[in-house]
Amino acid sequence: HLYASAFCQEDCAKAVTDSMHSTFGTWDVRALRHVLRILCAGLAHALSIPVLPMLASSAVVQSLRRERECKGLVEMVQDSGILRANIMAGKYLMKSRFLAQLITWSENPGDSFSRTWVLWIILTLLRFEKKVAPTMDDNALQEQGEALFEYGSNSDENHVLRRARLKKEAMASGVGLPPGSKDSCDDGLDLAGAGQQKELPQCRLNWLRATPVLQATLAEMVGKTLELPWKAAQILSCASAARLFYELPEFQQEVVEAMKGELIVSMFKIPDKKLNLVATLVTALLSSYRLQLKAANITGDFLRHFYDLASKVIEGFSACGDGPYDLVARWLHLPERSLPCEVAFRTMISYIVGQCVAPPLAVVPSLELEGMTQDGAHGSNAPPVAECEAPPAALLDKLAYEIIREEQRLKRSQVDFKGPLFSTLLCHLLYALAVIVPLHPRVAANSPTVRGAAFAQLMKVQNMVANSVQPPALYDPADGSRAKLFLYIRATACIRSALQVITASWPAADFGPRFSIGEEGGKDFIQYCTKHINQVYNNKTALTRVLGTPWERLMLSQGPTLTIAELLLNICSTDANLKEMSRLGGEQALHSLGRYGESAQIRQQATMLLTKLAVMQAG
Repeated sequence: HLYASAFCQEDCAKAVTDSMHSTFGTWDVRALRHVLRILCAGLAHALSIPVLPMLASSAVVQSLRRERECKGLVEMVQDSGILRANIMAGKYLMKSRFLAQLITWSENPGDSFSRTWVLWIILTLLRFEKKVAPTMDDNALQEQGEALFEYGSNSDENHVLRRARLKKEAMASGVGLPPGSKDSCDDGLDLAGAGQQKELPQCRLNWLRATPVLQATLAEMVGKTLELPWKAAQILSCASAARLFYELPEFQQEVVEAMKGELIVSMFKIPDKKLNLVATLVTALLSSYRLQLKAANITGDFLRHFYDLASKVIEGFSACGDGPYDLVARWLHLPERSLPCEVAFRTMISYIVGQCVAPPLAVVPSLELEGMTQDGAHGSNAPPVAECEAPPAALLDKLAYEIIREEQRLKRSQVDFKGPLFSTLLCHLLYALAVIVPLHPRVAANSPTVRGAAFAQLMKVQNMVANSVQPPALYDPADGSRAKLFLYIRATACIRSALQVITASWPAADFGPRFSIGEEGGKDFIQYCTKHINQVYNNKTALTRVLGTPWERLMLSQGPTLTIAELLLNICSTDANLKEMSRLGGEQALHSLGRYGESAQIRQQATMLLTKLAVMQAG
């Protein structure tokens, strides 16, 4: 309310602007910090970010209602004083030239406290940024003005005062308001959200995107802030590095040299989950970012610094703990709600594990298609960014358990069989499992948990096709307008990863003629194969392949049908396995293959096995 009293009147707001000019006239660290506090407070109030604890806010509200001396302040609040103060602060205080000067002075001559909170201001502005086409035209920037905020059409001060007056009159007469109703006049006497406007302003950042010098300055600030022995500074440094790296091109060029990978790795070893989270965020970004093809990104110095930084954080992540991936295993074994931003944290951990096992290649940006591997033309001579030790086989079961748990959570969250069955966390858990399985194929093939995790994804496809589930029923409301795109990406990624788990473990573990169904996991495997084949190879599915919707055809094309059919026929080539399979219902699967198999060879081989089985049963 002190803020509202100071800024709701235009003369007072102009006086603050004049004092800002005089403050920036001469360097003084105390004055710089004072200006920084004012800008942080103005930004927080305008964007309705709580700046006081709920207890303090409640005490203020009670005082306003109880003290007679507060009558003038109450009237000011009821006249939409807080909203008017926000508008005046945006007009006279929150200006791009003030913030540009603050960024410059915080770095040179420099002040650690100011650097830290400048990064908070930039992150907050990015959170509420109005997305517009970037421009380097000075005239366009001048037409846009220096104001950082852009309010809606209902932000005119005269209109605000008129609405407040009408509402006060309605409240006094009791006309036009339902019993117990609240409006923006009453909001001023509510708790911490006093006077919040219904529509928050949008922030303008074209002035920053069009100024490479300020972007480079922010990169230097991130590097120096990371070195401070201050938890808040380290958190803001990593969060800023992760966000600004893909937002500001010039920042990207400078920050790879300004940040030290050893400091990021050291944050993994600190027993503070928030520091661990932001360090994981930076590591996930550096291990996944694909550089754009432009002149600045193909210079030798930039590529060397970028890949050196990525190498340090990836290798450091895998080596944290008492052994390879020990810290990862401990994080995954923590009970629910033990990690901050738990879903995002576990998602990034799983993804980074996959990147440690199959590191990206240190390639020069080019126009080649994504997805090329070391065997492809693009990456034939490119070394991996990092070299990490192989993860222990015990990590397979833990990842598989997390996959099954996420699968169960998704099913429970459905309402009337509507809701997402694929999530980003599920994608990355399956990705990590898929890249580790080739290192321990026999362990994976004999693990019921790993088999169950892979089978769950493949059976899900067949159930969707059999029940004619359409994409809208699986949309995630959080994805908004991109729900269909994200559904296709997640579904394809999950199915491909599950298929890779199967093809990398079963053939390598001798799931062939030498494999006995009586071995550990053999019956589970045969039961899954027969059920899968019976669902896929039938008259309805054959028709769906031709006349089905794009979604149904995609699901069928991504499935492991051909691979499983070949494995089953290969296993049944021995008499003992063929007999055992007949007891598990495999005869119907062979009949389906013999009638609806994809190739003449498969149909012929299935028919021969059926004939052989009939002879064996007759004898």
